[in-house]
Amino acid sequence: MSKIKNFMMDVEEFVWDFFDEDGNFVADANIKTKEDLMTTIKEKFGNMGVEIAKDEIFAIETADHFS
Repeated sequence: MSKIKNFMMDVEEFVWDFFDEDGNFVADANIKTKEDLMTTIKEKFGNMGVEIAKDEIFAIETADHFS
């Protein structure tokens, strides 16, 4: 698999750690809001990671990911 695809999958998996199977945000000890999540993603993955995360969160929240 390409490095870009691996990067995308890493970001998507990180995002999914904060959502349940019904698409609801689940906070943890360090990340309490979606804004905290996006800040952490930017620190960990950079601006490209933020864009990927936004798309993934939109898909999760609109249930588009499940269709």
